[in-house]
Amino acid sequence: MIKKIGLVAFLISTGFVAGCQSTSASDETAKKDGYRCEQVRSLGSSIPKKRCSTKEQRRQDRVNAQEQLRESQITLSGGGAG
Repeated sequence: MIKKIGLVAFLISTGFVAGCQSTSASDETAKKDGYRCEQVRSLGSSIPKKRCSTKEQRRQDRVNAQEQLRESQITLSGGGAG
C-alpha cells in the first residue's frame, strides 16, 4: 500500500515537473517569435478584448493598413483608373 502511494506521488510530481518545463519552452518560443498580447477596445464597446499576435503578424497588419490607406487616397483624389 505504501509503495503504491509512493509510486502515485512520484508520477504526480513528475507530471508537474514536465508541465513546468513545457511552459518554459513555450515561453522561449513566444519570445523568439515576438509574441505579444494586448487589451484592445473595439469601437462602440468599453469591454476590452485580449488580442495576441506574433511580430510577423503585426508587421503584416501594418503593411495591409498602409496599402489600404494608399488605395483610399488614390480613390478620393480621383487618380484611380475607371
